[in-house]
Parts: sequence; C-alpha cells; structure tokens
Amino acid sequence: MFNLVYLKDPVCIKEALSIALELLPDNKYCQLKEFVALIPSIVGRTNWEIPEELKEDLNRCIKEFKPSKIYFWLREDFKNALYDMEIQLNQKIS
Repeated sequence: MFNLVYLKDPVCIKEALSIALELLPDNKYCQLKEFVALIPSIVGRTNWEIPEELKEDLNRCIKEFKPSKIYFWLREDFKNALYDMEIQLNQKIS
C-alpha cells in the first residue's frame, strides 16, 4: 500500500530531507535515503507515492531532526516543506 503526498516544491523537500538524513546515522535510514534520492528534481507541483513501510521511517526521521541545531538554522522554506510533509503523513483518512 502507498501513501500519496502532494509536493508543492519537490526540490525543496528533497534537499530538506537530504540534510536531515545526513545528520542522522547512516545505517538507521538506508532505505529512506535511497527513496528520497528518487524524488523528482523538478520545479512545480507533483505527487509522491510513499510505501507504507517507509512512512513511519520518514515520520521518525523528521521528528528526530527537528530538535537539532541544524534544523534551527535551516532555511524557512525547507522547514515549511518538512512541516507540510509531516502534516500530510499524519492525516487520518476516514
């Protein structure tokens, strides 16, 4: 099963997640790192299908990254992209 998320700025979320993954231990999010590399580097809006098994890793990665000093110094558009991703991943569809 896949979770579909809407990316307003794919390049922005790809870079923000790449920074987060660089900060966290390599062996912890190997699969996620490979999957983030597949986000299209396009300007414009698109959808991204996230496999169910990576959804929790992505959520955990963002949550672990947010208390870091790197997150504090992150560009505002990157923070907004991560926040938007987090909101979409945590939505309950009834």
